[in-house]
Amino acid sequence: MRIRKTYLLLIFLFVFLFQVNASQVNIRILTTQIVNTFIFSPLDGTFSLYGDNKIINCDSTGVYQLSLDGDSITLKTVEKIIGKYSTIKIVGNEASAAFKLKCVLPQTKVHTYDDNLEVSVLSDKKQLLLINDVDTEKYIAAVVECESGKNVNIEYYKLQAILCRTYLLAHLNRHIQEGYEICDDVHCQAYLNRATEKNATLAVADTKGLVVVDNDLNLITAAFHSNCGGQTCNSQDVWAVSTSYLKSVKDTFCLNELNAKWQRTISLNEWNNYLQLKHKSIFNDTLKLIGATPFEQANGRPIYFIDKNLKIPLKNIRADFKLKSAYFSIVQVGDSIQFNGRGYGHGVGLCQQGAIRMSNLKYPYKDIIELYYKDVHVVNVSSLNYFKQE
Repeated sequence: MRIRKTYLLLIFLFVFLFQVNASQVNIRILTTQIVNTFIFSPLDGTFSLYGDNKIINCDSTGVYQLSLDGDSITLKTVEKIIGKYSTIKIVGNEASAAFKLKCVLPQTKVHTYDDNLEVSVLSDKKQLLLINDVDTEKYIAAVVECESGKNVNIEYYKLQAILCRTYLLAHLNRHIQEGYEICDDVHCQAYLNRATEKNATLAVADTKGLVVVDNDLNLITAAFHSNCGGQTCNSQDVWAVSTSYLKSVKDTFCLNELNAKWQRTISLNEWNNYLQLKHKSIFNDTLKLIGATPFEQANGRPIYFIDKNLKIPLKNIRADFKLKSAYFSIVQVGDSIQFNGRGYGHGVGLCQQGAIRMSNLKYPYKDIIELYYKDVHVVNVSSLNYFKQE
């Protein structure tokens, strides 16, 4: 059965890819802020306002302040209070509608978004809940730009668009019990502003509907990180969950990039105190031996720091010392311990800096995906049901 599915994928998907109909996604925005008061202003187009599902007769191009007031929201302009409502919906009248938000309590920088905004009061009555109801592809373009930065090769934008779309669809109902689908924080995907980079928008349009699936036609966990330092990690070594596609691979493309190497120095006393604090039950008179014994990660990426009777997960050492990665060697230099590190991030899946380098060298996005994810296929999401029925 698996062979038949794979064969169909290779033949059918090259000649018959359906386009996904436009859809919306509900994102909680300003998730990390406790929002009490903010300013809404149009950036492009006009807007209709609804209070408790009834149209509010007001200026469609106006600037408004929305404030928490007990279990209600006070809506006002500079001149007057318009009213109090349980929920307020601000709906763009044109496909190009976009708006700006500026928090007053607390003070934040200006954020920009596309399409629509819904505002309500959280159940604790201590903050406002802001939900951006936005076209899915506009959201993906914004995430691509946020995750990739500006002025990146369009082939890499295409790659990132496919991964972001895959991640979105695999986690679409993560917050459904809270009244929205996803959040704007890294818990889901970073979403800070609408997309403004032309190539990011073009890349999303050129890859519309494309996602990555495994051999069983399931959406993959599209993990990525900044720099792997020359070798990615198995998913089970970082998250204790084994997959068929998140396997450790060698990567020479990222070795000369910004985050390929790093160094951190701490005192020998701090290192020994750490070992003693964390491992009292097995710690004895081995301080000098531990300090003097080098730890290397020359061949592959081990899971544990092992020395004498100690066995510590490297990801724990990374977290405790706030290191850039768990890919490091340890040497004693005088009365100090030196971490000589490689890479930045958890190391699972796509290495962003390696992938950007590959795109600059004219590798197509499909080849880049197949380097970092094993036994996967790029398919149009609308075709998945067809294959799953086979």
